[in-house]
Amino acid sequence: MLDLLNPAQKQAALTTEGPLLVLAGAGSGKTKMLTSRIAHLMESGLAKPHEILAVTFTNKAAGEMRERVERSMEKSQTPVYGIPEIGTFHAVCGRILRREAGLLPFTKPYVIYDDSDQLSVIKSVLKKLNIDDKVMSAKSFQYAIDRAKCDAVEPEDMQAPGFSPFERVLKDVYRQYKEDMIGNNAMDFGEILCATYRILRDHPEVRARYQKRFKYIHVDEYQDTNRVQYLILNLLAHPSQGGHGNICVVGDEDQSIYKWRGADIKNILDFEKDYFNAQVVKLEQNYRSTKTIISAASDLIGHNTQRKNKKLWTDNEDGSPIVQLQVADEREEADVVVKELARLARDENRSMDEFAIFYRTHAQSRQFEDFLRRDKIPYQVLGGLRFYDRKEIKDILCYLRLIINPLDSVSVKRVINTPARGIGKTTVDKLEALGNGNLWLGLEAVMGDPSHFPAKTSKKLTDFAQMILGWIHVSASIKVSEMYHRVLDDIQYVKALKDEGTEEADARIDNLEEFDTLVAEFEEEVFSEEEKLEAGQALVQFLERTTLASVTDDEGKMVSTVKLMSLHSSKGLEYPVVFLVGMEEGLFPSIREGQEKDPEELEEERRLCYVGMTRARERLYLSHANIRRQWGQFSYQYPSRFLEEIPQSFRIMRDFAGSRKTESSSYTSSYSSQGYQAPKLSVVPTYESSDSKFIGKRFDHPDYGYGKIVSSEGSGDTQKVMVEFKDQSKRKFLFRYVKSFLED
Repeated sequence: MLDLLNPAQKQAALTTEGPLLVLAGAGSGKTKMLTSRIAHLMESGLAKPHEILAVTFTNKAAGEMRERVERSMEKSQTPVYGIPEIGTFHAVCGRILRREAGLLPFTKPYVIYDDSDQLSVIKSVLKKLNIDDKVMSAKSFQYAIDRAKCDAVEPEDMQAPGFSPFERVLKDVYRQYKEDMIGNNAMDFGEILCATYRILRDHPEVRARYQKRFKYIHVDEYQDTNRVQYLILNLLAHPSQGGHGNICVVGDEDQSIYKWRGADIKNILDFEKDYFNAQVVKLEQNYRSTKTIISAASDLIGHNTQRKNKKLWTDNEDGSPIVQLQVADEREEADVVVKELARLARDENRSMDEFAIFYRTHAQSRQFEDFLRRDKIPYQVLGGLRFYDRKEIKDILCYLRLIINPLDSVSVKRVINTPARGIGKTTVDKLEALGNGNLWLGLEAVMGDPSHFPAKTSKKLTDFAQMILGWIHVSASIKVSEMYHRVLDDIQYVKALKDEGTEEADARIDNLEEFDTLVAEFEEEVFSEEEKLEAGQALVQFLERTTLASVTDDEGKMVSTVKLMSLHSSKGLEYPVVFLVGMEEGLFPSIREGQEKDPEELEEERRLCYVGMTRARERLYLSHANIRRQWGQFSYQYPSRFLEEIPQSFRIMRDFAGSRKTESSSYTSSYSSQGYQAPKLSVVPTYESSDSKFIGKRFDHPDYGYGKIVSSEGSGDTQKVMVEFKDQSKRKFLFRYVKSFLED
């Protein structure tokens, strides 16, 4: 098997003694190298199967590694019996804990709680500690506890409480949660790792036994390890802890994109400091992508400072240039991308399985889903739900349906306690019985006679019903968009999500923002500005349209599908044709309004772009819109800095928006469903303009404060200026709207 490796791969496979760092670039054959190395250890007699440990991050990766090792050994001339210990961190640690169960603080065999079980325990803890979960959500505590466990932090290790009410009670919640989990004879996923770490740390005789057993340790995707995983590996392998030092870690710091999950890029960057005699092997030959894609991606990632000195190369052909798509707005972006992939499928005889669309946030999928459905192109959303299947979208649609039909018991049951109002299942069951099977009739009965329930419960039910009646009363006189915002304000859905403070909650807010765009598009398409619309009927039409959009025709069928996914979900995958969309400042890189990312966060965003680009084998498209609607308001977008960091020699521009009307005050979507418009093709321009008489002028914006104009493009009513503010953030404005803010 070693004969099939390139020189660098072979060197890594044969370097068996002592610490080894393998820097494996994207598409460089690291799995092939790892399995060859493991097979070599057994074939050469250096190790028996049970003396080899290999850990990775997904069951899929572990299964693939195990299968490859087994196939290799079947072809071996040397009989080997058994297979190495190969699995995810959680699987390997779980097996250790089962063997060392006597050292755990349980009275009987423990069970493992999933995320929903864990959340239930935290809710009971909050109730026990008299903490209002409407003020501080259980999910916020769940997220904080999980992060603490990623860092191997115990309740007693937590720092003194901060100034926020949440920080002041977190330590107590964490301590009580730990006690209750022990009382339940249960562990969560994070505790599997933490308990393993504590046993290895506190019981030298146990640690010595595993050090002796695992003579050779392999770690895949080392850049994704968190603190507790790092500590476990150190206890097993580091000479200072009595370990043998035979640890081979394989990874790529340029693909470290999971900081938000607790991954610490310093683990791979500092490996040579942790193991001073470590050898380093670089796998820099890419077998996946064209020269153009690899060269462009390498130049992009070269702008990062937190990285090792390596650069990918390939013997593959040059391939097609990267295509930069400039479009008017997000709707035209989806239209252009879908038409282009359909053209490639037709002209190049490609199956839909060969196409992937990557985006920075899940909310961006909605536009592409709409246009794929329009053109009857089957698609699949990976790593997430289809837009209309997402919880927050279903919740909002149920609220809107109740305005049209309050007798809809399915919708009432879904939202009567969403967000939480303290209306539990027992109350709902009694309410249903009171209404002879219909929840709304039950609510009407309570409004007529509150004595059916205790006073506190009756008030909650009455408030809920009166809120819906209020919406029904105004629904005939306000637009769908106004109705949507009134519903959001009254139920405080966004506030509840913001209070959670989790990545998941932020994604849900993005989806609610995208729903706002969906409503605005509906109103623009169906009604003209002059037409006096019937608001109530508009809501009926809108709900009918969204219901039809949520129905899919390809469920359960074995069909070739276009894949849609977030950039985080794309890691480890590859496709012949990739569309990386939404490449605009503020969206990708993700930068909060009026703020600049700190250098470390910006570098992770750049690594995310690098990962997306290197998923493409043959063709790569990068798209950005001039305008993007956010919470119903048009915002001018500046092309992502990452586009400028890719040399112009590797990309060409297809401009679909250059001659389109772009004033936000009277903007109408310029996409066309009629045929595929031939684009203008040119070398990518810079974004400076010859009209520079305002450059350097100071600028005092009422929302963003002081700044100065650093660039200008266009002229007349369409002239746009880029303003750099004191915090070094940059924003683009239509000059005619902001010139009154210029200082003399």
